[in-house]
Amino acid sequence: MNVVVIGGGFVGQLVQWAIPEARILDWRNRAPTDHLETRVGPRYLWEPIPGVPSKSFEVVTTIDGLPACPESILAYKKKVGKESDGGDWGLQFRHHTTGFHSQLPVPSIEFGKRVVEINHRSRLLWTGDNEMVNYDWLVSTIPLPALLDIFGSIHSTSFKSQVIYMTQTRDDSVEMGNAMWMNYISDPGTPIYRVTSLLQERFRESLVRIEPNSLKIMPGKIFTHPGSEQLISQLTSLRCQCFGRFGTWRPDELAHETWSHIVAWRDYIHG
Repeated sequence: MNVVVIGGGFVGQLVQWAIPEARILDWRNRAPTDHLETRVGPRYLWEPIPGVPSKSFEVVTTIDGLPACPESILAYKKKVGKESDGGDWGLQFRHHTTGFHSQLPVPSIEFGKRVVEINHRSRLLWTGDNEMVNYDWLVSTIPLPALLDIFGSIHSTSFKSQVIYMTQTRDDSVEMGNAMWMNYISDPGTPIYRVTSLLQERFRESLVRIEPNSLKIMPGKIFTHPGSEQLISQLTSLRCQCFGRFGTWRPDELAHETWSHIVAWRDYIHG
């Protein structure tokens, strides 16, 4: 089975962990230094990935420096425009929990391979450097609207997302042990909505750029799309499978849930 994956981030690497012969094409010119590089705020998984070496550590979550309560959760959700997202708020804002940092084996990723065209009838794709690649199954881990733009024949609008900005600092004078502290900020008067502290590192996430060196993250926060599941079904019928929070446009999907979807699909295509 010739499986080609678009996107070499953590989810793309999970696909290759499940299907070692899968070929990964990535638009970036270099390998990231951290497998969660584009989401450096939390930098942890809620559950370990089976078979992947993991280290556990304590996670402390607060809102405005205090344990979360229904009122403070709602205030925070309103600030970021997700008061109607329908997620499990109690689970998200547990005061004390355990996080896991998992490091996958070194993947085999082909960088500088931006996919620019897909012909689902002939099961061919083309990269920006004019390579033609054939596939039996195509896997996408890039944001769903970006994939639809490449397909061209499938159209949809109303995808809503919000750019976020990440600022990293370091304070060697403070020692927090191995625990990670995530403090959500509900005050609508500040664009900063979360401060994450891990060892001596501090990550501030904001809705607008507050410092020139802030890292711009796109699509950032994503919001549910009424037709996303139908679009995913349509893509699957064309032998293109989508995985991951951004690939499926499911804002609340977690990595261990994505892994279970990958395993189920792998077992299906291998009969």
